[in-house]
Amino acid sequence: MRYENRLPPEGINTTQVHPLKQFGQLAIGSIVLVVILVMFLQFSGSFLARRIPFSFERAVMAQLDIPMGEPQKSPQMTAYLNSLAARVSAQLPMPEDMSVTVHYDSEEVFNAFATVGGNLLFYRGLLERMPDENTLAMVMAHEISHVLHRDPVASLGGGVVSAIALLGLTGNAGTGMAGQVLSNAGMLTSVQFTRKMEVAADKQALAGVNALYGHLNGASTLFELFSEARGESASKASPAWVERFFSTHPRDEDRTGSIARIAAENGWQTTGEVTPLPADFKLWLHSGGL
Repeated sequence: MRYENRLPPEGINTTQVHPLKQFGQLAIGSIVLVVILVMFLQFSGSFLARRIPFSFERAVMAQLDIPMGEPQKSPQMTAYLNSLAARVSAQLPMPEDMSVTVHYDSEEVFNAFATVGGNLLFYRGLLERMPDENTLAMVMAHEISHVLHRDPVASLGGGVVSAIALLGLTGNAGTGMAGQVLSNAGMLTSVQFTRKMEVAADKQALAGVNALYGHLNGASTLFELFSEARGESASKASPAWVERFFSTHPRDEDRTGSIARIAAENGWQTTGEVTPLPADFKLWLHSGGL
């Protein structure tokens, strides 16, 4: 038998499929995979949301550059709120990669809330009712506790997880798409926490406030203010956010009772000297300190 080295067939390394057809198949396959991934993330919701590294969540929000608050209206108020947030955060078990940024809004809205990326928004309507720093610190500690517990990203669930995944997969090219998803998820104004989340945030906040001031005087004042606001909202037509706020928060009397119970369980004082707000606090509220 005779052996010989034959040349390979002509065109052995050349596909018989047109390159444009191959490209189309790959593109369609990639799109289908992304759609399947997004659908999976949507249904996975808060379970996966809480497992997103906070540093990545914050980096994504920075990349999207979604405006919050009105820093130009009162830089002094913004600086003070962030200073207070830093002092409160130091008393909470915050991971090394976790921090918050406080934004100020001059609208007459009795509210403050935490949202994705460690962003907190405080409205003038709430701040102008604060009688002392202790009461304000309780609000601050409560909102920071939501961030600590990863409640904002968990509440938005699949929507925010999908947006972050899109940005992670596509880079800058997906910024507009991810931003649209986050907007549709109501990231800035529609974050709603369950009552279980609110109770857990209250407990964490009380521990932080007690560690900061050595007592809990001022904490119950906050819930008295909430009760007043509830009465005002019942006597006149109120925006939808007011109804959402009170429907998801525990009753004020329950929260006041919880303060006494938690204080007794931990040996914390409920009386003590309160710290006044800065002398120019009212000026910062109404004129921007200018």
